[in-house]
Amino acid sequence: MEDFNQPSLERIDLLKRLEEAIGDVTPHFWAACQICDLNKLNGFLQVPNPDVYVQAFSSQISQMVRYWGSSPGVRSRPSTPKTPTPQKSTASNSGPSPSTLPPPSKRQKILDSPTTLSRDANAKKRAEERDNYCCVLTGIELIEVAHIYPHHAMKQKEEDRNGPRHTFWRNLELFWPEEKVATWKANVFPDGISEKGQEEVYNLISLAPNVHAMWGRGLFALKPISESDDKKTLMVQFFWQTKQKDSLPTISLTTQPHSTKDLEQFTGAHGGSIWLHDKNKKPIQSGDSFELNTDDPIKKPLPSFELLELQWFLQRVQGMAGAADVDWEEPWLDTDSDSDYGVEEAPGLAFNDDVEDFSLLSEDSLSSLAKPDYTLYPKHVVAGVKGEGDGDREGGSDLVIRSGRGG
Repeated sequence: MEDFNQPSLERIDLLKRLEEAIGDVTPHFWAACQICDLNKLNGFLQVPNPDVYVQAFSSQISQMVRYWGSSPGVRSRPSTPKTPTPQKSTASNSGPSPSTLPPPSKRQKILDSPTTLSRDANAKKRAEERDNYCCVLTGIELIEVAHIYPHHAMKQKEEDRNGPRHTFWRNLELFWPEEKVATWKANVFPDGISEKGQEEVYNLISLAPNVHAMWGRGLFALKPISESDDKKTLMVQFFWQTKQKDSLPTISLTTQPHSTKDLEQFTGAHGGSIWLHDKNKKPIQSGDSFELNTDDPIKKPLPSFELLELQWFLQRVQGMAGAADVDWEEPWLDTDSDSDYGVEEAPGLAFNDDVEDFSLLSEDSLSSLAKPDYTLYPKHVVAGVKGEGDGDREGGSDLVIRSGRGG
């Protein structure tokens, strides 16, 4: 039942004891305690003055989730989706001549820096090929290639041990065994977290644009289940996430999260609902399994089991505590951090920073809607999009929205 965010009896007992010792906590710390390693939870009770100990770092947990979930400034430019070609020119045929081009932008200078990790177009292409140029959940052939571990959090060196990256990984060790955190870390930073991360296919996954945006808001999480011995098949489970209603600045540790069992949709604060269909046009429900495959585990490895584990933890904390609370202007991130692959939009949702109800006044599938001007706030990276038409392509409808406001 803990997969559905329902704590076990052992966890409930530990949370009651911890509540007595430290009192109410911040929503993100509360959410992390609902799903973290039980030994770590018990460890909070073993330290002298646990109330002082927890209060010293509890406010940092929201920063940990923001560091994971933020993609500030990523506002996709409306355009007509295109079918990608094997090699795509970086300049427009109808654009200005080289002699009239403006000086390189600040962003380009950053990308050219030897201390900055540039996006690997070849890795993106291999991820698309591995996923058969379609969303791994819905089967839609209009895709964005997303990072599992965010690109903004690995693209540069960070030698300051008090910097946000180092703080992020130290905070993870509060909730999970050091050896597990070390395994997660090694997948991204084989040379150590002070160095740039490593751009690899196993950190990429293909999602439909709207699915990507929903993932970025913490509306669902993916749990890795099993991987075949030949590394050609990976099983994952899908779980909708539900924000705790009427959340306050602090919350009791004994407050139980809303169960996600049997959920087939995400419901906003004002009753608007969003749900997805798989490639067989069946509504996707919490606990549904998906099989990811590759024909070449060396050149096109599957998404990393370990990084999906990390995502499984942080997405649930983000979802329970409220992704709408994310500050999209974190100071350590530049506004172009997650748009280096280039964006070509698809019809989809308009996510407003100030609104946590994601409903639209329609009961039609997106495939029947006119293409709107809208803003996406994806979690990690917006990559190229494949496709020529609307969202209803082979594999079924991507996303359906129902308004809770009538009309």
